[in-house]
Amino acid sequence: MKKYFAGLACAFIVLFQLGGSPTGAEAKGKSVWEDELPGILAEIEKPAFPDRDFNVVDYGARGDESKKSTEAFNKAISAANDAGGGRVVVPSGTYLTGAIHLKSNVNLHLEEGATIKFSQDPKDYLPLVKSRWEGVELYNYSPLIYAHNQENIAITGKGVLDGQADNEHWWPWKGKTEYGWKEGEPNQAEARDELFQMAEDGVAVEDRKFGEDSYLRPSFIQPYESENILIEGVTLIDSPMWFINPVLSENVTIEDVTVVGHGPNNDGVDPESSKNVLIKDSHFDTGDDCIAIKSGRNADGRRINVPSENIVIQGNEMRDGHGGVVVGSEMTGGVRNVFAENNVMNSPNLDRVLRIKTNSVRGGFAENIYLRDNLVDEVGGEVIRVNMQYEEGDAGDYTPVIRNIEVDNLHSNGGNYGIYIRAYDRAPVQNLKITNSSFDGVKTPTLIENVENMQLSNLTINGENYDNTPPETATKVKGQLLSDGSYFGKATVALAASDKDGIDHIKYQLQDGDWKAYKAPITVKKSGKNFVRYYAVDRTGNRESQQTLYVRITKADFSGVKGYISKADIRPGGIKNAIHKKLENAEADFKKGKVQSGNKKLQNLIQYVQHKKETQIPHEVKNDLTNMLHHLLK
Repeated sequence: MKKYFAGLACAFIVLFQLGGSPTGAEAKGKSVWEDELPGILAEIEKPAFPDRDFNVVDYGARGDESKKSTEAFNKAISAANDAGGGRVVVPSGTYLTGAIHLKSNVNLHLEEGATIKFSQDPKDYLPLVKSRWEGVELYNYSPLIYAHNQENIAITGKGVLDGQADNEHWWPWKGKTEYGWKEGEPNQAEARDELFQMAEDGVAVEDRKFGEDSYLRPSFIQPYESENILIEGVTLIDSPMWFINPVLSENVTIEDVTVVGHGPNNDGVDPESSKNVLIKDSHFDTGDDCIAIKSGRNADGRRINVPSENIVIQGNEMRDGHGGVVVGSEMTGGVRNVFAENNVMNSPNLDRVLRIKTNSVRGGFAENIYLRDNLVDEVGGEVIRVNMQYEEGDAGDYTPVIRNIEVDNLHSNGGNYGIYIRAYDRAPVQNLKITNSSFDGVKTPTLIENVENMQLSNLTINGENYDNTPPETATKVKGQLLSDGSYFGKATVALAASDKDGIDHIKYQLQDGDWKAYKAPITVKKSGKNFVRYYAVDRTGNRESQQTLYVRITKADFSGVKGYISKADIRPGGIKNAIHKKLENAEADFKKGKVQSGNKKLQNLIQYVQHKKETQIPHEVKNDLTNMLHHLLK
């Protein structure tokens, strides 16, 4: 989009651009995919294990579901851990168990034909363990597979992990009739509210005890404060809540995994406050988000304050779900550096391709989110959805920051919106870039509320070109310009912007005053350094990055002239002192009411200045002083 500048800024005005800055690689003209992603992948390594096997059958496990094998599983895991590590092998068969707790250097390996069915009795997930539930720490039922403060752990093989959640077990606790809940039955609502209030009140985590009679469903797999984690090859079905939820963990690989479950909150993989996570070559068919990146909720997220970062999503297949690649809503600790490439998404029941959800109660940040080479055969909702009005909306004191989103070579079919952005006027989505993409079959091409520096290049929506770059505003400053770059007395600032799509409005802020719609030149008269912030918005809703223009004013009185003289290039010092003295004498006469005498002294001073040599008072300074002294005459 060609831009037309309406004027030129004065050479003495300094312009600054504010807002989200590009990443280091972008600033250097490099691709983040080439410059940053390889370094992140190099940090993610699969754990290795000693060549020792511990068969769960040897520890009493029964592969015919005739009894619970909880004790056998945990005995085998302890034995492997005590021996320095190895594989805990689950041979072909169907095993019933309660909670399984992994320990360091142990690989829980399911051979082909092996199925682990998890008990539907909540008591089998006691005692309570430290966990995170919807982004808030507590003591709750154990996740079905759990690890706390462990390293080098894995779940591998071709077997099946069956959570056995259904409309009679676990899912009704959500409190929704479509998941089996009936009026009058208990559900999670009361305990959920109590937990969230405890976090807001700063109640110690050790005192947030839930579990029985609280109805807060556990996640399926939750490594907590652990590192060097591998989940590979297995199939997971029907989780009580989230499927795979590494929390405060690092170096996580999830590869060639199949996740199927259409229960409430059945997210596929939810990295939470975790670093260096690879999700690769897996299949997701879920009742909620396929992959949702999180970092804690509200006060508890701010207390822990650990982001999720360096999340790589490659070569996955995503079918049903609320979103394919999702950030939030529990993102209070922040999310950065997400790379999603070569994924295939295909289902009318997949609501969004890229979704970021938060509000001013959550706060947090989402930055450096990159997608490339993703194919979306069918999507039901929005291709790209960024929403700061999620749930509570703008009801808090923690304004979120969302910036640096790049989407390249994304081709999709279907949906309600191509681009759906709802942000705050005070916190627009910054630096959204979509290139070489096509969104076909959408009902409404765009809904854009508060986007700054959006760049759309080679983008079509329903076959129509939607290329767009932000408007640019030119400034023109008028006033008595002095040689030191300041304006004497006052200045006016005119703003003008133009854009192929047309300009909707320009907004400005003088100093720290209120933002106002620009209608006429702005008068600046406060002595010293002033700033005018401004931006233009075109008719597509694309906002220019906030600009700042500085205007310095020299006060149009004796004090202003004295200040100018003290800094002016006048030599030798005796001349500068003489000018100061003559000026003070004139000022003294005016203060005494001797106007005629004061004027005479100012006229004499003007002649004194004009008769000095160029080497003593430069020409431009002479002109400044002459004009200023004439202004002081009464």
